[in-house]
Amino acid sequence: MTPALWKSAVNALLEANLQLTRGSFTLDVQLTLVPGEVLALLGPNGSGKSTVLDLLAGLATPSSGTVSLDGATLVAPGRFVAPEKRAIGLLGQEPLLFPHLSARANVAFALHVGEAQLPTAQAQKQADRWLDRVGLQGFGDRKPGALSGGQQQRVALARALAAGPRVLLLDEPMAALDAETAPFMRQLIREQLAETGTSAIIVTHDIVDAVVLADRVAVLHNGALIDEGATAEVLAAPRNPFVAALAGVNLVVGTAQNGAIVAPDGRIFWVRPTDADLTQATPAAAVFRPASVVVQTERPRNASPRNVWSARVTGIEPGNGGVRLRTSGDPEIIAELTPAAVADLGLQLGSPVWLSVKATDVSAYRR
Repeated sequence: MTPALWKSAVNALLEANLQLTRGSFTLDVQLTLVPGEVLALLGPNGSGKSTVLDLLAGLATPSSGTVSLDGATLVAPGRFVAPEKRAIGLLGQEPLLFPHLSARANVAFALHVGEAQLPTAQAQKQADRWLDRVGLQGFGDRKPGALSGGQQQRVALARALAAGPRVLLLDEPMAALDAETAPFMRQLIREQLAETGTSAIIVTHDIVDAVVLADRVAVLHNGALIDEGATAEVLAAPRNPFVAALAGVNLVVGTAQNGAIVAPDGRIFWVRPTDADLTQATPAAAVFRPASVVVQTERPRNASPRNVWSARVTGIEPGNGGVRLRTSGDPEIIAELTPAAVADLGLQLGSPVWLSVKATDVSAYRR
C-alpha cells in the first residue's frame, strides 16, 4: 500500500509539488512543511534527495510543478524566483566559505547582501553575535584555512541562520565531520533551529540525524516518496529495506497467512500477537532485531522458538559493539554476535548455520 503523502495543510509554511526528468531518471515528489518543523528526507544513493533540495533552493529548475513559501509562489508555470530571494537557506557537506574572508566577514556577507542588507559595520557586529551562538567566540578574525573542519561547518551554520531563512535545507551536514565533532554539530543544529524557530529539511544517511533532529521523516526511492510519518513510527515499522537497515532491524516483506508472515523464499515467520489482521493472504511485514537471532552450527533440538531455518553465511562485518553476520535467503537475515561467539562457532564465509528467533521477538504489521 502506498501511503498518502500529499497532505496540503492549512498552516503549511512550505508546499512543493515537483517533477523533474533527467535522462532515464524521473522525480515526482509532493511534500509540505509546517512552521518550526524539521523533516528528515531519507533514501538510498540516487533516489533524488539532493535533487529535491536543489529544486527547493532554486539551484535547479523543475520540468513542471509548483513551490510556495508562506503563501508566496516561488515556482509555477511562467514564474521562477531566484535563489537569493527565496528565504530558503542551504547548508551542505562542505562549508563553502570564502577562503579570503575571515569567519566574521563570511557571516557578515549573508547579512550585508542578503534580504536584511545591513550596513557593513552593523553586519559585522551581528556576525560576531552569531559566531558566539555557535561556540566560536574570539574566532572572528580567523580565515577558513586556520579553522578545523568542524569549526568551518559552524561558521557555515552561523552564516546560513544569520540570513534569516524561513526554511533551512541541510544536505548531509555531518558527513564530512569526524566522530567527535558530529555529535556536537548535531546538537548545535538542534538547539539553533529550536531557538530561531527555523523550519528545516535534512537529507541524511545517518539514522542518528533523523532521531535527534527530525519531527517527521519521508522516504524517497527511485524519485518517489514511498513512506512518511512521525520519526518513531516510521523507524519502528519500516516499509523499505533501506529504512530497515538504517533502523538496525531485519525486515521481511511478504504475505500474511494464518498469523504468520510468509517470506518471498517461502520461509514462515511466526509473530507475536498483534492487532493487525494476519489471517488473510494480504501484504504484510515482519520486523525483528539482529540481536534476537540465535546462530548455531547444528539444528536446535527441542527449540522453543517457532522460527527455525537453515542458511549460509554470506558476510561477516563489524557491528555495533560486535559482529554483524549476513546470511542467505530472500530477504537476507542479519544476526549480531560477539566476536568471541563468531570465533567459538568457527564461522567464515560460506559456513552453514541454523538460525532461530522467538515469535515473541517478531512484530508485524499490514502493508
